[in-house]
Formats: sequence, C-alpha cells, structure tokens
Amino acid sequence: MLRTGFAAPGPVSCPACGGRVAFDPAERGSTGGARGVVCHGCGRAAMVPRAWAARVLVTAKDPALRNLLRDILAGAGHEVVETDDTSVALAACGAAPADVVILDVLSPGRMPVKEFNRQLRSSYPNAHIVALAGRSSYAGVDPLMAVPGMEGVRSIRVPISRETLLKTVEEARA
Repeated sequence: MLRTGFAAPGPVSCPACGGRVAFDPAERGSTGGARGVVCHGCGRAAMVPRAWAARVLVTAKDPALRNLLRDILAGAGHEVVETDDTSVALAACGAAPADVVILDVLSPGRMPVKEFNRQLRSSYPNAHIVALAGRSSYAGVDPLMAVPGMEGVRSIRVPISRETLLKTVEEARA
C-alpha cells in the first residue's frame, strides 16, 4: 500500500476563497522557490513558498501509527508518503526521493530492514533515515540497536510527542 498526503506549509489558505489548499501533484518534483497549490473549495491554483517543508516517507505496518505520523507531519506542512512495506518504500523513493525516511524497524515487510537500509544507502547515499520502534526491549534485545547497518541513524520511540517528531525530522535534514 502506498498513500501520499499533501499539506501546505504553515497557515496557507486560498487567496480567493480562504479555503484549504493542497500541493498540486504536478509540483511534487519541482525544485523552484515556490510550490503550486490547489484549493479544495474553489479549485483555483496558487503558489506558496517552499520554505522548510520536506518530503517524508513513513514505512510502518500499523495503520494507526502511519496515520498518527502522517497527521502530525502533514499538519506541520510536510509532504508525506506512507507505505506498509519496505520494498514498496524503496520503489517510492525511486519515483520521488524522500528528504527523510521514517522506518518502523519492527515491521519491515517483505524486505528485511538491513537489506532496505543497504539498498537505500546504495541508491541514495545522502538519505536521512529515522529508525522507529515502539518498545525498548523485544525479547530482551533493543530493536533499535539490533539492526545491523543502522549505526549513526537517528532513532525515536513510540509513543512520541508532536514536538519530538518534528524536531527529529528537522534535525535529520540538517
């Protein structure tokens, strides 16, 4: 499953009707100083500054976790792509590379986390990965420390606060 959510950076609303706006899918790959948005209310297009918004790929099997992360990140203006499988996540990066990849190490999908990390780093050496785990111990082993090749990767634990998640994503991009 692959799902993409778009949000406008900051409190941006339609200049014509004041309605909610979303990124224009045609603008996803552009690199200019502004992004196209489309109003949900009147359908008009506008341009907003790119500012600090990032494309974030969230990979986790648990739909509730993906929804939580998506809501927090999209609410802060980031473009969010979600998947429940690492092999789909790798294909999604091929279609549109992510600025930050958030990976639940306990639910990798068809491709083991170690192999996903190896292939991602091989194709995108500057990829910013944030490892995510909900428990500090799984069968007596810390899942964030047990994955070979994840050294130097930022990590976060669930439950997580909005502020901690946003700060981690911003630090990962720096």
